[in-house]
Amino acid sequence: MVYEEAISGYGGGTAGYTGAYPGFTGPGIPDITRAINPRQPSTNNYLASNYFQLEITRLPLVTYFCQSAGIPALSLTPVDQPVPFGTFPKRVGGRYNFEDLTVNFIVDEEMKNWIEVFRWMESIGNMEDYTKVIDTHETTDFFSNITLIVMNSAYKQKYNVVFNNAFPIALTGIDFTSNSNDTEPIIASATFTYDSYNIKAL
Repeated sequence: MVYEEAISGYGGGTAGYTGAYPGFTGPGIPDITRAINPRQPSTNNYLASNYFQLEITRLPLVTYFCQSAGIPALSLTPVDQPVPFGTFPKRVGGRYNFEDLTVNFIVDEEMKNWIEVFRWMESIGNMEDYTKVIDTHETTDFFSNITLIVMNSAYKQKYNVVFNNAFPIALTGIDFTSNSNDTEPIIASATFTYDSYNIKAL
């Protein structure tokens, strides 16, 4: 019935399209103008590796000298359903696993950004003696949210990737050498763990 009405609106296939049914492209022709999921992307620009900004409120100098960071991988462990046969069917509802976040940054000549991470790690662990024993419960001072801003080719912010309740678990050392004639910056890496991350469109 709908097709017959569309045909009549089209002029019965002889008088031409009348416009009575917007988007109808004619009898026997797929109605591509009404496609819910078009096959053509909204943009053909690619995502470049330098389209990002990192914000760590607790580590302002690490943020300033940041060289690289990324969105960690995410995996989901399926649940095996026990059956009396040889193969267990896979079911959803398993455990999520977020990989750690690694941030690489240039160490400034006063080592202030490296020490920022060092002091944070020192404050959440019993490093040498009992003068810095952790409280019997965790406090908000142990954690900090980290935001990775993803931008497009026009350097406009598109997404915020927010890492919830992050804290550092590893910090690389600093290697000095007198064998090189060139003055090269020292790159350090800080590794953070967190509860989860979520992506918000801007």
